[in-house]
Amino acid sequence: MPKINNIRKVINTNTIYDKMLEERGVRSINILIYQYQNKVYVDQFRRYKYIWKKGDNLFRLSNKFYNTKDYWWIIAFCNRKPTDSHFEIGDEVFIPTSASDVLRALENVS
Repeated sequence: MPKINNIRKVINTNTIYDKMLEERGVRSINILIYQYQNKVYVDQFRRYKYIWKKGDNLFRLSNKFYNTKDYWWIIAFCNRKPTDSHFEIGDEVFIPTSASDVLRALENVS
């Protein structure tokens, strides 16, 4: 995973969540916000072009291209879209041909 510069803790007390919080017996939700180093340029990697289709998710794409679901976050990172819900049908998805190239680049970021 990418190196983290800092972590902020935020307490979510937004009133739109009142009913959900009450049902769960809590007053607020603690949220950790991570800021990742952004010194890796994804354009440097050879990549496949894939069109997001109905039923796609990052785990499936990771399994299809890397034979493991564990590298879903590499696809998300390289597309600057952190979750499945950030993709829409018809979106062009760039999938690095080598997950290990991305891992090496992230390890070498100082």
